Amino acid sequence: MSGPMEGVRVLEIAQFTFVPAAGAVLSDWGADVIKVEHAVTGDAQRGLVRVMGLDALVPGSTFYPIMEGPNRGKRSIGLDLYKPEAQEILRELVEQADVFLTNMLPSARIKMGIDVDQIKAINPKIIYVRGTAFGNKGPER
Repeated sequence: MSGPMEGVRVLEIAQFTFVPAAGAVLSDWGADVIKVEHAVTGDAQRGLVRVMGLDALVPGSTFYPIMEGPNRGKRSIGLDLYKPEAQEILRELVEQADVFLTNMLPSARIKMGIDVDQIKAINPKIIYVRGTAFGNKGPER
């Protein structure tokens, strides 16, 4: 796909819709987006098969709009970032990326090795983007 983001590689470690939707738009614009999900459980949004009391599956298909929309156009890989062997693969992905997207909480980011200082230590030129629902300050950050 061509577009204004062609030639840009985006590494995304995010769940649900908020930040993955940003990755989908970057893909629409031509970026190569690689989504990292947990190797066994995947994106937690995959477990949401009912929306507002209705089955989210399109009848007769395996298409789940709630998952497909914010994850369109991406390549993906399953990694358990809490395991040391996954960190080698993560390092390679970070080295090759131009942009890093996440919406993981601070404690999880540190445990997974994806907090801003940890990512910048691997690739100082990467653009680190963190989406947060409650901001960076205050008791609900």
